[in-house]
Amino acid sequence: MVRNTFNNLFKQNTNFSFIRSVNVGRAAFMVSMILLSACGSDDSGTPDTDGDGIFDQQEVMDGTSKNNPCDPKQAAGYTGYDSDNTIWLGADCDTDGVTNSEELANGTDPYVNETKDTDGDGVPDFQEEANGTDKENACDPAQDENYTGYNAANTIWKNVDCDADGVNNGDEVAAGSNPYLDDTVYAVAEFLPNLADLKIFRGSPADLIPNTTSHEYSLSTPLYTDYAHKFRTISLPEGGQMTYNGEGLIEFPNNTVISKTFFYYNDERDKSLGRRLIETRILIKTNGAWSMGNYLWNEAQTEAAFSNEAPTVLINWIDESGSNQSVGYKVPFTVNCTQCHNVNNTTIPIGPKARNLNFVYNGKNQLQSFIDKGLLLGAPAIVEIERLPDWADSSFTLEERARAYMDVNCASCHQSGGYHNSNEGVRPDFRYETSYVDSNIEEFKADIHNRVDTDPGYGPSMPLVGITELHTEGVALIQAYIDSLD
Repeated sequence: MVRNTFNNLFKQNTNFSFIRSVNVGRAAFMVSMILLSACGSDDSGTPDTDGDGIFDQQEVMDGTSKNNPCDPKQAAGYTGYDSDNTIWLGADCDTDGVTNSEELANGTDPYVNETKDTDGDGVPDFQEEANGTDKENACDPAQDENYTGYNAANTIWKNVDCDADGVNNGDEVAAGSNPYLDDTVYAVAEFLPNLADLKIFRGSPADLIPNTTSHEYSLSTPLYTDYAHKFRTISLPEGGQMTYNGEGLIEFPNNTVISKTFFYYNDERDKSLGRRLIETRILIKTNGAWSMGNYLWNEAQTEAAFSNEAPTVLINWIDESGSNQSVGYKVPFTVNCTQCHNVNNTTIPIGPKARNLNFVYNGKNQLQSFIDKGLLLGAPAIVEIERLPDWADSSFTLEERARAYMDVNCASCHQSGGYHNSNEGVRPDFRYETSYVDSNIEEFKADIHNRVDTDPGYGPSMPLVGITELHTEGVALIQAYIDSLD
């Protein structure tokens, strides 16, 4: 009885203590909430570790960092930060490379990236937004011809044409022209006293930098000329376009100027050591006919003058193996050039055939580049145009390489209507498109094998003009091909 009475009394006291504890906890929670509410109106003593103007407790509740003054990200014009807080002062909330402290000292907005310029036009995005111009249009706002505030490395800026002259900004900068001035210059289709007068090149002609309407090109298999290098250009008249004419020679409009400059590097191993310019040969088309002329470079290498002379120029250079080389380079008389350039008594260019241009040069297929610029009409898809093999590229067969070499170096004479007219009796026709059976190579194997190895200047040598030194590699290629036919 006594025990039961004690147990009942203990249970009653325990229940009372539990209830009292719950009530006390509830009261404490209410007090804390009242205090927290009071802190919302009176922030004294409430910490803001990073000085971003948001109390630590609030950042914890919001899931932002109480130690990062730039989290959360604030909009331009925000002023709720603590400008005395060292953490905030040392941060760079707009990621423009300038700390918040420096921005305050400079009077700029620590929440505006004044350096961000999406389109590279030199006008920061925030300024474009304020001015109502397009931050992704590099030509908006429009600038005058003296403007230089652009970012030439910006991809958006490089790929647009702010002066609407048909040349994008990046190419203008590379060529030294003004991207904000339509300074288009067209080549002069006349044989004037100096090469500079023809306006093929901009600035000093010795730099060989074409004007925007002159287009550098190369050939997959080029003509050999005593190991000289060549710099080739095609200059079209205003509104002029080339026309695809099968895989052979491209059709050019009147007033086209084609140039080929011959030179040697002083040291093939280091082209920065300079070069020796010798001659620039010019072809000009007027009234449907081509005319030829030659410009000889002076000793100072500053200018080339129109000339009918044919001097021999002694050239010394170091080849890629480090060996010293020399050649008495023979400039041909213009009349000699007709031996190669005349077909059926008509003067024509030799090199710029579609198949000889159909390869990647300076990062892009040349024919495709002409098509994209609206300079070549009537061409099919590039993959449908045959490519003339590179004679030095071993990925092609021996026959392909040898026939390509003979096409460029021999076929100008050895073809139908050429200087050694293949229509007259049984004579070789070395054009690449001529089948082996029709080429008569079989009948002339021994003669070809011997004549290509004959020193230039002798009667039976090939070619008759244009070289004074045998092309060792070319001779070996042709002889190997002829030997393979036995």
